[in-house]
Amino acid sequence: MKKTMGVFFLITMCSAFLFSVSAQSQLSDRINLSREGGTTRSASAMSSTLGVQPAEPVVEAFNSQSVISISVQNYRGGAWVEIIGPREVRQSYIEVYDMGFGVVNLSGLRAGQYTIRITLGSEVYTGTFKKASYGR
Repeated sequence: MKKTMGVFFLITMCSAFLFSVSAQSQLSDRINLSREGGTTRSASAMSSTLGVQPAEPVVEAFNSQSVISISVQNYRGGAWVEIIGPREVRQSYIEVYDMGFGVVNLSGLRAGQYTIRITLGSEVYTGTFKKASYGR
């Protein structure tokens, strides 16, 4: 009985440790984006009479090895994505209908510090990330 409880306790501790490591690695892959400039959107006459304000767009970006994953919610229109490095630029376009998802391939880009700029209409979201060299 004591042996069974000891094994159960050991398995529980190992599982908790692996879950913690996995959650931390996912958070570290997130690119912190900040909103620059832009104009505030005015609500239409119908939405202002109903007291409903349009939802702010939610933009998220994640760096996973050789791709950047971009998620856009509460927006309709085109999203321009630019990856800007010391000597290289990569551009992509995502069409968003309330919710959109896109992936930018980073293969072929050199290792280093990069800036990501996501433009939704007149609003610009920027962040920075590092691309590691191959094998790291």
